[in-house]
Amino acid sequence: MPEPHAHWLAACPEPMRAAMDACASGEVPANIAIMRMLVEASDAAEVEGALGACIGRLEHGPERAGALRHLRQALILLRNNPQAFETVRAVIDGVEHGAGGASAGAAVAHWAAVFDRAARASPEGGVALYSLGNPELLREATAEVVARLRDWGLTGHGRAILEIGCGIGRFQEALASDVELCVGIDISGEMIATARARCAGLANVEFAQCSGRDLAPFADGSFDLVLAVDSFPYMVQAGMELVATHVREAARVLRPGGALLILNFSYGGDPERDRAEVHRLAGDAGLELVRDGIRPFALWDGAAYELRKPH
Repeated sequence: MPEPHAHWLAACPEPMRAAMDACASGEVPANIAIMRMLVEASDAAEVEGALGACIGRLEHGPERAGALRHLRQALILLRNNPQAFETVRAVIDGVEHGAGGASAGAAVAHWAAVFDRAARASPEGGVALYSLGNPELLREATAEVVARLRDWGLTGHGRAILEIGCGIGRFQEALASDVELCVGIDISGEMIATARARCAGLANVEFAQCSGRDLAPFADGSFDLVLAVDSFPYMVQAGMELVATHVREAARVLRPGGALLILNFSYGGDPERDRAEVHRLAGDAGLELVRDGIRPFALWDGAAYELRKPH
């Protein structure tokens, strides 16, 4: 259980305490905790100072070996990524989760502009802020997700994958050798341009800027996997009608036995509500929910929902 009033945690500024405590307990990976603290901090030195102060109190208090290990790892990671604060600030500048206008169309336009700016500020940070703008950390996190896809039988030669919200093409680059076709779509033209440059020379990879409203360009039964990594939260903010449309559209473009894999459904902080919503959406679209909000990653706190189309 979190310890919001623990003596050692009093050394941390209040806005950063939840992230600090989650890091110490091992509830979230060090990079996630650092990202959350940097969002609240005035500069990187404030986060480094808070980590050092908390470590110091733990060293002179009751034995908490696990907490000390986690916080020391976070401090090393922060020091090894001096670009982290500027990356986080550049990507979130002007971003208001929950913004996006009164209609789905206005929301799509809002987020397209946001991600165009993010791609220019930091391609890695723009698609995964928890990478702290570090390409190697992003590669490791991407490889971990791809390994789960393989473990779950979602890749394989002869298969076709569509990713909704492909960003800079990191998954297309990583999955190209595993499948026959890997297609990425995104509402951000800047992201698509970066993705095309990243995957130039991969003959079985395709990208397209999309409307963000549906999957109309794709025929029924075209794909074995529809992948959505951190894209559904923005649809949720645009309205559940847009979410339901994309789940129905995913069911349409999937082949029998294919899967829609949603990695993070919302950023609302209510896992039970998310599960209930995904259950409802799956039923309405005729899909079977086979993974229900599990968190199988060590470098990311993403929740996985797998919805299967019956044979």
